[in-house]
Amino acid sequence: MTPAIFVSNTNYLFTSGGGVQWCTRDYLETIAAAGLQAIVSAYDNDQRFLSRFRRKLRPRPFTDLINPTTVSKIVAEQKASAARWIFLNNSEPLALAAAIKIAVGQEARVIYLSHGVESTDQLNDLRLDVGSIPPNRRQPAWIGRLFLAELEQRRQLDGVVCVSEEDVLFERWLGSENLCFLPRSVRQEFLDLRPVLGRVGTVGTLSHIPNLDGIRRLAVELDRQTTVRLRLVGGPPTAGEKLAREFRSIEYVGQLDDAALKKEAATWCAFVNPIFCQARGISTKVATALGWGLPVLTTAQGSRGYRWNDAVLPRSQSPKELAELSIHVASDGDQKNWRARATQLSQLAPDLREAGRALKDFLSRLAGE
Repeated sequence: MTPAIFVSNTNYLFTSGGGVQWCTRDYLETIAAAGLQAIVSAYDNDQRFLSRFRRKLRPRPFTDLINPTTVSKIVAEQKASAARWIFLNNSEPLALAAAIKIAVGQEARVIYLSHGVESTDQLNDLRLDVGSIPPNRRQPAWIGRLFLAELEQRRQLDGVVCVSEEDVLFERWLGSENLCFLPRSVRQEFLDLRPVLGRVGTVGTLSHIPNLDGIRRLAVELDRQTTVRLRLVGGPPTAGEKLAREFRSIEYVGQLDDAALKKEAATWCAFVNPIFCQARGISTKVATALGWGLPVLTTAQGSRGYRWNDAVLPRSQSPKELAELSIHVASDGDQKNWRARATQLSQLAPDLREAGRALKDFLSRLAGE
């Protein structure tokens, strides 16, 4: 297999974790399916005293996060393996792109594996809940530096792999030229579903503002009726308990391990993903729910990155529409039909071979082959 360098934060390589870890595993598997051998070049957060001091005293976007010696390590691994490709996993290592390009010259091409544009959620936080972010990140200087850094980083890249069609547009807006969109995969692991009528559920990081905003807006509409309850899984617990006190339609379950989550989700009539803003990246939990055989009720924003057919599972345009659909699915008693729709939708997703071919074709075009 042809060697390729895969640059990633060590934390993103864990087998457990959330969306970042899921996307990282997906990228590694796709790289292998494209016929490349990923040589993982992992780095840890820069914990040197001076770097920590600067991050605290004068934080700047993408600055003082990675030890600069990491570049030498990456270049040495590229030279030793004669790798033609250097993949940068997530936005953090983009700060190294210019130094890497200078060091390797024409020997290798630098490809950014996007998990979504960094500034997307920054703008969502400013718009939806400015108090959720540190004071320094609300300042024009921080926001301006963030955009300028993102613009400059794109000038150093030979190509970008995107997780959604929306991110392709965002990357073009930032100046990226060679772009590839890989639709999200779905791994089927059907649960023994025993849905309880009147019960739907969702999973989310409740400190993530797009999640919290969507749950609140959906709950406002669900509170107008008395039959359907939204089972909420996620943390932090203080946020979940507060939501349950505020909305009678929400039943907060807490934070669950994988086994307990599967047992809980098997009782849901549907998985609801209430996203009403252009959040960063993708909702990886959509793939998990579809793989379990659960119908996913969401919006165009909540399904970004997935192949979708609205004739199979319609997407909602508003919190009111999503609440009405949730009530219908949770109350009509035809769960076999909804499970069949979920299975049909999951089969639209590319398998690993298709994703590998798409990445291989993209790299071949960049190489002029």
